Amino acid sequence: METKKNRRKKTMTTKSPFKDIIVEDKEKELREHKKKQKSIGIATKTLNRLPIFEPSLKPQFRERTFENTYGRVFVRGRLGQSHKNLLEVLLYKRKAYSSRKDEEGNRCFEVLYSEYDVRKYLSEGAAYSQERYESLIEDLKQAYIEIETKDLTVKGELIMDKTLSTIYGKQTKSNLPNLKGEEIPYAVLRFGAVLNLLISKELKFSYNPKPITQLDSGISQAVVRFLLTHKSHPKAGYHLKALIENLQDNVEGQKWWNIKTHLKKDADKLKSFEIVIDFKKDRLFVIEKSFFRRL
Repeated sequence: METKKNRRKKTMTTKSPFKDIIVEDKEKELREHKKKQKSIGIATKTLNRLPIFEPSLKPQFRERTFENTYGRVFVRGRLGQSHKNLLEVLLYKRKAYSSRKDEEGNRCFEVLYSEYDVRKYLSEGAAYSQERYESLIEDLKQAYIEIETKDLTVKGELIMDKTLSTIYGKQTKSNLPNLKGEEIPYAVLRFGAVLNLLISKELKFSYNPKPITQLDSGISQAVVRFLLTHKSHPKAGYHLKALIENLQDNVEGQKWWNIKTHLKKDADKLKSFEIVIDFKKDRLFVIEKSFFRRL
């Protein structure tokens, strides 16, 4: 039986498809290459509608199973909205991507990106440390996921591996002696079976993730991501608890009170997404259909 370790060892020996686009001006070539590529978005329907990523910024390692009207998911690992933020920004700031078919005909993706650019984009006030970034990447690599929807079934990892490009990199502007003129290599992220299938088969969404990452709570971030996958919204609004039950189980008692407290703290920021919550009636309203068009 092929283990995850063996799969990684096999894929690491594969020739990088990014080697096929070498020219003198590498950055210019990457920009032109990206323009010609079909968009792979930064999220898919299932990634935002099923709580693969817990509606929390401080998830714990555990096994969990969740089912809603959109499907069923089993997760073993630590995945929350901080991990979703990183994944979305990584895809949003990508330099380019490559795809190929494996021996079984499945589409496989690799993304080339600047780790520095991703960390800088995620920084808000304090620096987004290399240690935090590496920890989140490791969580994404280690998590095991099973998904069942009416359209697909898949199990495996989100991320198989992260390596450094031997061709593409960023010239540092630092004046420090040990960094001056140094080229920092770009990273190459190799997707696992779950991301490969979802990106290949599902409806994809493209938006600027920055406003979402600036929300203060994981539940607010998860709610916004869930809502943006819908073309229309009820004029009478959503029943708040019923909406949250698509993302969180056991929404009762103190847990429900905590959720509402987090949403109240984000209420003003949520208005920038045209999301208004009436906490007295426990209803959520989306003011216009295409409230994410400008992101």
